[in-house]
Amino acid sequence: MCASGSVAIVPNSGTLSAGIETMKDSLKSIGSFILGICILAGVGCLAGMFLTGGVWLGERVYPWLIVITAIALFVTTLVLVPLAIFPHTRAFAGGGIYIASFVFGLTLWVWSLLTSYTLWGIGGVFVGLFLAGVGVVPIAILASLFHGLWSMAGELLLVTAITFGTRFFGIYLMAKAEATDHAG
Repeated sequence: MCASGSVAIVPNSGTLSAGIETMKDSLKSIGSFILGICILAGVGCLAGMFLTGGVWLGERVYPWLIVITAIALFVTTLVLVPLAIFPHTRAFAGGGIYIASFVFGLTLWVWSLLTSYTLWGIGGVFVGLFLAGVGVVPIAILASLFHGLWSMAGELLLVTAITFGTRFFGIYLMAKAEATDHAG
């Protein structure tokens, strides 16, 4: 009691400081959560800009890739495959066919990227790129099938077969040429 007869209320300083500390921790947690959301939104925006930039670049490069692929297919079919018959030129033919397979693969990848974006939008491209980057090819095939574009799905499968077929055939020819060199 005080001298005047009234009761003085003195707050418990331990309880007050504990409440302030709890409030500080809560505000830090809320701030960290908001910062995390902002960082996630920023990363999402950057990814979206990267994807749309990649699609923009793909649209510009794709016509050139078609021409380069046609030349590579012409050279592979009319020059390199006949050279693979002769043992002395087999290694050269195998190396050329192997290199041509990467031209076919790049064209397939860009075509699949553009197809995925056109048919399923940025979400389809994101899912395709999330699958180790090469997932845009199966995503493009699925998108073509779901949109009833059967011939496009078949063409994508055909170019995929050409890409891997020429790659393995080129490796086979180079290995066979090396085995012939070691035997002879």
